[in-house]
Amino acid sequence: MAEHQIVLRRAIDAVHHLTDPEPPWQDILRTARDLVGADSGTLIVFDARNELLNLSAIGFSDACFSDYQGHYHRCDILERDSRQALAGTWLDTARMYSPAQLQRTEFYTDFMVKHRMAQILCLIVESNSVMHASIGFQRASVDLNASQRMQSGDFAQYFRTLQSQLAQREKTLAIGWKSIESAFSEVGEAVVLLHKDGRVEKMSALAVGHLDDADGWTVRGGRLRHADSKVQRLFDTHCAAAIRDGKTRSVATASGWGEFCWIDISVAPDTLSLIGGPLLLIRLRRKSAFAMPDVIKLESVFSITHAEAAVLAGLAAGHSVEEVATLRRASVLTVRKQVASLLSKMECNRQSELVRLASLL
Repeated sequence: MAEHQIVLRRAIDAVHHLTDPEPPWQDILRTARDLVGADSGTLIVFDARNELLNLSAIGFSDACFSDYQGHYHRCDILERDSRQALAGTWLDTARMYSPAQLQRTEFYTDFMVKHRMAQILCLIVESNSVMHASIGFQRASVDLNASQRMQSGDFAQYFRTLQSQLAQREKTLAIGWKSIESAFSEVGEAVVLLHKDGRVEKMSALAVGHLDDADGWTVRGGRLRHADSKVQRLFDTHCAAAIRDGKTRSVATASGWGEFCWIDISVAPDTLSLIGGPLLLIRLRRKSAFAMPDVIKLESVFSITHAEAAVLAGLAAGHSVEEVATLRRASVLTVRKQVASLLSKMECNRQSELVRLASLL
């Protein structure tokens, strides 16, 4: 009894770290497996199209991990038969299928038997339109009372704690996403949270307006797509590379005469991932060659007067000194003096350098 309490305490201590920026899933799975009395433990996440998003396992051999990830997730009978089940539902092969039914499935005969699994128990921990996730336990022998035992006493306490901590993490993620959305929106950037297969997890309100171009970037089938296949291949390549080495990549695409869309691709913070697996943070901003630079921003960034910033904006928009003078109802001499002041303050030698600096904003 004392040993059981020690195992329970370790398992609960581990699951309390679900709200950490990077949850220790291996420790959570290890202590949960020991508490349940199983041979192995898994965290398995599928997307809305029933494709495997993430597999974490403790106690799996390399061959078992490879077999499931490479093929057998596609014929996982528990995943197939629980797609409509709600979070909190327990699944048990020993209770859901008779021995004869199991033996007629490829999953049992070619995967479970090969890897000495007589019974699989799993708890659905997340079930929504985006993902279907479960924490599972594999046993080499059948215990017909196992699933009932998991729903009573100390076991029930543990799994309630697990689900409570996941719910708390989900709330924290929602707050974090709102902060990111707000911060980037204030500087005119749209943001999209993306899975490695291109499936959209979240997008900011500004992104909705950016992703409605029939000839450019859109969301089709829940995935971020571009009308040009060459652009799409380049984007997919950059996404894969960013996940691999953590370095930011950028893609620029034309979105009309004199306009283009600039996209930065980087690995999202772990604090935005609910149940493991890498996510990408996509930042989008549209630029136009005909857009008038922001006078207030020029004034602030280059520490110049408001009048000088207005002149600089006019030059950056392609106007001559004479045209800027006309637009500002000032004399050409006054504008020339302001240009000279700009050259001094911004440490430039030519007017073209002023324009280049202004165009960077």
